[in-house]
Amino acid sequence: MTELSLARGLSRVQNSAGSPSWVGRTLLGVTIALVVFGLLSVYSASSFIAQQSGRPGSYMLVGQVARAAVGFVALFVATFIDYRRYERFAWFILVGVVALLVPLVLPWTTELAPLRNGARRWLVLGPVSFQPSELAKIAVVMWTAALAVRKQDHLHDFRQGVLPFLLVLVPVLLLIVAEPHLSATLIASALIGLVLFAAGFRLRYFAMLLVPAAGLFTLLVLSNNYQLQRILAFLNPSADTTGVGYQLSQAQIAIGAGGIFGAGFGESTGKLHFLPEAENDFIYPIIAEEWGFIGAVTVLGLFLLWTLLGFRVAVSAPDPFGRLLAIGLTGIVAVGAFGHMGITMGVLPTTGVSLPFISAGGTGLVTALGITGVLLNIASRRRV
Repeated sequence: MTELSLARGLSRVQNSAGSPSWVGRTLLGVTIALVVFGLLSVYSASSFIAQQSGRPGSYMLVGQVARAAVGFVALFVATFIDYRRYERFAWFILVGVVALLVPLVLPWTTELAPLRNGARRWLVLGPVSFQPSELAKIAVVMWTAALAVRKQDHLHDFRQGVLPFLLVLVPVLLLIVAEPHLSATLIASALIGLVLFAAGFRLRYFAMLLVPAAGLFTLLVLSNNYQLQRILAFLNPSADTTGVGYQLSQAQIAIGAGGIFGAGFGESTGKLHFLPEAENDFIYPIIAEEWGFIGAVTVLGLFLLWTLLGFRVAVSAPDPFGRLLAIGLTGIVAVGAFGHMGITMGVLPTTGVSLPFISAGGTGLVTALGITGVLLNIASRRRV
């Protein structure tokens, strides 16, 4: 499916649901630009490693193109689905995702959820493998938005307006943290907080919940030596540049080597066995090295524009559920994007967060494109 035919098809879909808006068209254009740039970046970051392992330099690019095709299908289909259906089926969506999370923590399901790098985050179903925690972010946003609308008049009351959220969402978060996947747990928690804040959740309840949440986070970090070492490396990056601080050190070297205009496409030295996960968790430093400050800022600007457009969709949504859903879905991409850039620049502690639309991998790319499709559907319901 070409970009032109995709745009024409989406235009027809939007016309069937309502007049297409400049926000929707711009959002689609920014998304396509990010995906295309992501394909170039994945090829550049992975070609050397692929060749060293005896594969063609385009090996990972071919797989990423296939994933992008699936993602654009998800985007296209999502524009057909009236977003208000997610409110009616929010419980079923959440239960379905929980059913996918449970095998990741059961001791007898290692064939379905194998151990990779000390964690069981991937569910393998035949030839397909994916991370249920990425789907969980969408599910908790939809469910939280749906319940917040129903509980609008009770959000000031702890028993009726706070406890129902805790009873359902805390077990879901515990399933994610048990993988273990601390970064996904923190992101999901932030998204829940974002939706509830937008719904009118009282600040004193946030403050009350923050104390036990901070205590649990501290306990988890202290019980996991590797996570603790990453926090210490973040606080003192120069203390262990050959050990746990190696990735951050190499990322900063790559970013600094790019200068203003960059070394040129495909000319990164960071990807030559120096920077692990260069095509995924640390792809932004490769972009900064090859495209320089100008390229790095351009990518930052594209994500900022995408985020502003998503929030514009939320502001102009025709109903409270659409507004909360758009805010939460926009938050998924925004937190992932700015979190990834902050981590690779040393502004945030090092952890595994991919760059939406750009990093190699199928689950993140497909879900980000699906999220865009939902936002396009919300935007088409009213001219914005």
